[in-house]
Amino acid sequence: MNINNQRREESNYENQNLAASNLNCLIENEVERLLIISDTHFGDETQLLDNRKRVDKFAEAVSSIGEIDEFVLLGDILDLWVKTPMPALRCARYFIEKITSLDAVKKFIYVPGNHDHQMFMNAFRLEMDMSIMQGKLKTPKFMPARAYGDTVLSGIDSRAGENFPMVYPYIVRIMNGRKVVLAHGHHLDFYATKGGWFRTFWLSRFIMKRRRAKVTLHDIEMANIPFCGAMSVMPWVPELVIEGLKFYHLLSFFARIFRSEKMLKSPLRDSLIRENYDEIKGLLPLFEQPDADCFVFGHTHRPGIGRIPDMDVLIANCGCWTVGNEDNVPNETWLVIDRSVRLYELSDKEPKILSEDYL
Repeated sequence: MNINNQRREESNYENQNLAASNLNCLIENEVERLLIISDTHFGDETQLLDNRKRVDKFAEAVSSIGEIDEFVLLGDILDLWVKTPMPALRCARYFIEKITSLDAVKKFIYVPGNHDHQMFMNAFRLEMDMSIMQGKLKTPKFMPARAYGDTVLSGIDSRAGENFPMVYPYIVRIMNGRKVVLAHGHHLDFYATKGGWFRTFWLSRFIMKRRRAKVTLHDIEMANIPFCGAMSVMPWVPELVIEGLKFYHLLSFFARIFRSEKMLKSPLRDSLIRENYDEIKGLLPLFEQPDADCFVFGHTHRPGIGRIPDMDVLIANCGCWTVGNEDNVPNETWLVIDRSVRLYELSDKEPKILSEDYL
């Protein structure tokens, strides 16, 4: 090997290490204040943030909170199960432009969910294409998490040169010495035993148990990809989406009819978050975060704050921004975390704190 080739390889190695180090900072970092929003579902007919006045009001509410170290988009920001990416991004444009113009926010980070899983898969495929071009033919695994320094959301970002990084499937933030783990929450469905075949991964669990191997996060993700992939193809044939929504609404109708009184209680007193406790206990070790002090998720569209009693782990769900089927379940909600975890709801005047607990 001549000296020029050796220097070139050494330079490439250093650049790769630097890039890996920067991406690791996206996965785990120390911050003082977070704002978390999820389940905006841009592209779905039930979305609420396609209203510019509501977006402006939310932006004012964010500014009133004070300086935000990171604004976290915690999954299902786009609904790529009912719209292809271009229409969904057009719906999201004003919201993205508005929040990225806020002086109070230092940084943004995007953690995709199940409805916008395709955004992650696009980045993952590009990563594999780049590896192939470098002669590397080994498929990377989803352990512990994968980070990308920029995403296509930067294309509709009003601040020139501003990156919009992505991490999947979770991020970790250290706040006042306490570990906060944030994920969209769809991986919890692997452990769910309620909700019927359409919500649970019962078939995947059955296959993995027969294999007699310990389940990993990579296994769950591999079980998740075919389903999310099939759903993201449907918008290209609108008739499939229409018929699929009819079936979903029918299931939801019967679920509401047979739901118990306990299920109808307000989620603000953790009556519904409690149903996720066992699932969270199973998932945190797969995230390699069994010592988490706080777990934040969305996915269920049920905002609330609670604690896992035997672990003393604080649990918070940031809710959603879609029209709900039940009057007693708040929407237009988000979380702010600093020394405490606060659940906010948008109101006509100042943002209203619905619930609060301390880290």
